[in-house]
Parts: sequence; structure tokens; C-alpha cells
Amino acid sequence: EGKANALPNFSKVVIVGGGMAGLHTALALAEKINADPSQVVEKKYAVESNRSLWKKWFRRNDKKNKMQQPDGKRKTPQIQHSNQNKDKPEQQIIVIDGSTIGNFASGRAKGLVVPGFQVPLEDLEADAVDHEGYCDTSIPAVLDSIISFLFSEPPAPKYTKQIVRDMYDMTYEALDRLRHIVHRYEIDCEWVESGSVEASIHSIEEEQGENENAEGSDKTAFLSAEQVNEIMGIPEKNCKNLYQGGEYDPGCAGVNPLELTLGLADAAESLGVKIFEYTKAARIERNRDDNDATAATEYVPPKGRFNLVTTEGQVVRCDHVVLCTGAENISNKLSRRLAYSFVPIYTWMAATAELREECPLKDGVVDSVIAKNLTGSANSAKTSGHEADSLTKKPAPMCGDDHVSLNYWRRTPTLVQKKFKRNEDNEGRILFGSLADTYPFPKWLISWRLRYALTEVYPQLRDVKFDHVWGGKLAFPLNSMPLIGRDTDYDDNTQEDIDGMNKYSGGGVWYATGFAGHGIVPTAMAGSVLANAILGIPDYSLDEINNVSHHQRWQLFHEYFPPSPWNGSPVSRAGAGSLLLVYNL
Repeated sequence: EGKANALPNFSKVVIVGGGMAGLHTALALAEKINADPSQVVEKKYAVESNRSLWKKWFRRNDKKNKMQQPDGKRKTPQIQHSNQNKDKPEQQIIVIDGSTIGNFASGRAKGLVVPGFQVPLEDLEADAVDHEGYCDTSIPAVLDSIISFLFSEPPAPKYTKQIVRDMYDMTYEALDRLRHIVHRYEIDCEWVESGSVEASIHSIEEEQGENENAEGSDKTAFLSAEQVNEIMGIPEKNCKNLYQGGEYDPGCAGVNPLELTLGLADAAESLGVKIFEYTKAARIERNRDDNDATAATEYVPPKGRFNLVTTEGQVVRCDHVVLCTGAENISNKLSRRLAYSFVPIYTWMAATAELREECPLKDGVVDSVIAKNLTGSANSAKTSGHEADSLTKKPAPMCGDDHVSLNYWRRTPTLVQKKFKRNEDNEGRILFGSLADTYPFPKWLISWRLRYALTEVYPQLRDVKFDHVWGGKLAFPLNSMPLIGRDTDYDDNTQEDIDGMNKYSGGGVWYATGFAGHGIVPTAMAGSVLANAILGIPDYSLDEINNVSHHQRWQLFHEYFPPSPWNGSPVSRAGAGSLLLVYNL
């Protein structure tokens, strides 16, 4: 283990958690407070971090293929700070993490850059109060009522379809922001604009007419079972009619999540954010110290509304704390509202041996299938030379299905145009993820179950070996929606409500967690909306017609999808595991 560095006496904002949510929040705050975007210089920046997580197969053991310059230093852009705010403690932002950056869920993620949430938009709309045929007897509504009764808390207010549509639209804005971040800060994270295919084990014929305006970009295309099998490379002789159809969204992408996480840390540090690894938060205390006795001639550091205390006894004063920890246990001393708000779920991934030309996912296949769908197979030969050339350039798509345990897979990208070249010979491995367990199991059992899930999709790969298997814990809220908001237990009656939001910018405890394995894009959204909340920036229009009176976007999640006060503990894991087993059967 590493050793924690000394924390500053005061920081305007302390972010707990060095994953994507925490780093996006830090970066968004730093951009709004400290950055001078007109000045960008290139700087060699040394990063000391264990990059073996995602994964050893991606960086061969021989030194020739390491993603490093000859001097061993990593190149990242350095954004110069505004001289006005750079060194002021009242503008400082720090991130603390109990381990190393990207060591948990963010660095072990599946790498699918997909907007939206774990809960599909059509499912959220079905529970909207203005949905035709709405009734409050759905499973989420019943659970909410029972928990509210047991804990004497009012249930979450009912939302409209427009509310959840606005929330989904926010994730598409976040996808654009994520692309901008990767481009602006030159984050080398194997970003591949490949689109995604979601296959369905259910019939989608009825859904096509009902959900024309549901989640997905404007160019989303519905696929037949034959098209899904062709795109995914499932031979007709091996096809067992597993998938009944699907849809293709060209607006999605693939990424190396560990390198993205480390790149976000680089970008945040280049703007003055300070990151402290091996520093675990223990508790949050209200700060009632008095500085009046300090001599007037001495520098008086800002008092701060809170004291954040680490497990090693370090104390940092701050005005804002943002809790971005994942499935690791959050104690009552940090937040009673989050301590029992989700169930930890284990999920797993594997990297196959090199498949090369035998890899079922091929570049250009999606375009040819879509072209046949639009022009007809008889006319496909008449495609112009420019269009025909473009068909060969679209990378193999990210893939997934709608099993309860959500199988997801992709091909390792061909990176012939990257600044740091590697994998140029196209190893053609399949990265396959699946399973949802409430307890950790032995790796041999995990490998066997992953192989079974893989061969269910690709029977021709039954003899292919796994070179690497890894996994981790995800934070799953009871409603599977991300937890974004403010811990009102730390609020007091002295905060005045000035135009409905300035009372929040004075200080508070915030949270962004529980992304349920669907966080690469929503964490970028969460970071932006919490940065606006902390700085008191309005980012949501008032809408009297739809009875929306919020000034800021974070309030939508805070009000309509709050943390549950109880996750079923002490039988939460057993209960969730039983439900998953029943659904899978």
C-alpha cells in the first residue's frame, strides 16, 4: 500500500472518490473556477499509477509495446491557470481516494460509451404519473410505499414523462461533453466511434411503433433477427434464435475506461486540482470553531462549514463535500442517507485469446447491413464510390443484450492512428462481460459461467481460452437510477433561500453515486450538474406548464429519485440474489 500525503488545512471543495464521478466533478469545477481556456501548452507529465487493471493483455509484457515515451513520462496537455484564482485556498479543489485512481469500478468498467441510464426510458415513462394507464401498483411504486411506511418518510413525488425525457436528454449533452473532454485534453483512451448494437431476446415488433421517440440518437435503426446475427457475426448454422431483433445507435462509442479515468485525473490536475491517493474519509463534522481570537495581523484561513476527517486522523476544513464513492460501504458517519441506499453487485469481464481473423466482429459490417436495409439488397450494388468506401471504415460495434445480467462485449480496437501505437496487428480479442452476483465467487466458477454466456452467443468460440478475467463491485440503488443530490441532514436553518438556489452554493454535502454499471456518460453529467449546484449556476428552465419549478438540474434526481433509507439489510444481498436468480430462470 502507498502512503497518504498531508492534506491542506482548507479546501473549498473536498471530493471523496477518485473514480469518474469524482474526477468529472473536480474537472467541471476547475474549468469554471480556475481555467483560462485561451492558453494551452503541452507538458510532459509523470503519472505514477498501476495500469495493470484494464488489462495486462492490452499492454504486452515486452517493453517495446508500452504506452510510454522513451523517458517513461506520459504526455498530456497542461492548461495554464488563471493567475487570479490559482493559489487561493478559497478556490481550491481536492480529491481524496482510499486507494489509487481508477482502482475500483471506474477503471474496471465495460468501456461502452452509451447515454441514458440503467433503466430504459420507456420503463421510466411507463411509471410516469401522466402515462396512459398509469397505476401505482408497479414493483418500484410498491417498494417505495413499503419503505416509506416503515421509516415514516414521505414517498418520492410522482414525475411526468417530460421530467424523465429531460433527464435522458441531459445524458446526450453529457456524451457531447465527454467527447469534448477527450479531444481538448488529448486523453489517449482508445476512443472508438463504433456505435452500439443492443440485441433483444424479446420481440421488438410492437415496441417499434410505440417507442419511436424513445432513447437513442436520431439515426437509431431497428434491426431484424437476421440483421443482428449478421452484424454480431453469429453463423447461421450456429444460430439458435437467441435474439429476436435489436437496434443500432451510431451515436455510441467504445473506450478504455482505466485510461479515460487516468486521463480525467491528468486533466483535473492540470487545472490545479490536487489529488490525494491512499486517503480514506472517515467522517464529516460540522465546523463550529471560532477564529475571532486570531490576531488581525495574521493570515486567517477560511473557516469552512465542515471538517472532513480521514482514517489516519487528518482534518481538512471545507465548505463543500462531494461523496462520489462507489459500492464500498459508506458509513453513517459520512452519510446516513447513503449508508443503506444501494446493494453491491459483482459483475465480471474476460478477454479471450487472440482471435485475429476468426473474430466474429468485423469492421464495416454494420454499414453494409444498414445500407441493405435502406436501399434494398438488389440496389446495394449501385451504391456510389464514396458511400462504398465509407462502409469499410466503420469499426465493429459495441454489443449488448437485454438479459437480466446484461451481456456486453466488444472487439479490441485497431489503433493504427493513435499517438501511442500498440495493438497495430489487430489481435482481434473479444472482451466479454456478464453476470450479476451479490457475493464474490471463486475465479474458476466465474470463468466457467462467463464461458457459458459467451458460447450461448457464439457457439463457435467454445474452445477459445480466456487470457484474463477480472471484475468488481457496482453500486445498485433499489430503483437502479443514479443517486445525485444533496444530503439535507447536514443543512441547517441559517441558510437563507435567495432566489431558490444561492442557499446551496454557500456550502453543503453532495453526492453522486449508484450508477449501476452504466456510468461512463452519466458521471460526466453528474459532474457538470453538481459543479453548477456548488457554484450557484442556474441550468434548468422553469416550466409552469409541466409544473416544474426547479432552478438546477440536480434537483430532478434529488427529488424524484432520492436514496432509499433501507436496502433490505441484513438480507439485502440474499434477497437481491434470489430475485436475479428468479428473473434469469
